[in-house]
Amino acid sequence: MTVPGTATAPALLAFLTTGCSVCRPFWEALAVEPPQREHSLALVVVTPSPALEDRLLAEKLLPSGATLHMSSDTWFAYGVTRAGTFALATARPGSANAWEQPGEVLGLATLDNPGELAPLLRKWLPAA
Repeated sequence: MTVPGTATAPALLAFLTTGCSVCRPFWEALAVEPPQREHSLALVVVTPSPALEDRLLAEKLLPSGATLHMSSDTWFAYGVTRAGTFALATARPGSANAWEQPGEVLGLATLDNPGELAPLLRKWLPAA
């Protein structure tokens, strides 16, 4: 749990679905060469709600060490309109994490391919 008034370590939120062809390369790249590890970031894959997504497939695709969060509300809270969107966010002071309750967004972008993610993280975290 976060101590009120303190910043939390950023988490990389990957907004993906289990059924879109655009997402498949992201799932695969995050499993093989996760760029967030270079910066010691937690990876959270955010899919739409379980009523819209295949939980078993999402769990199968989930990269090792990543957290799965199935919530359409989180998509709406971050203003995500397309799969393949990534956000770097910290939790609000007093909140447990940045995916159940939106926190401060350090970067947000919709990507066309996984190769765009590593340079984007370096831009969002220039001191890392």
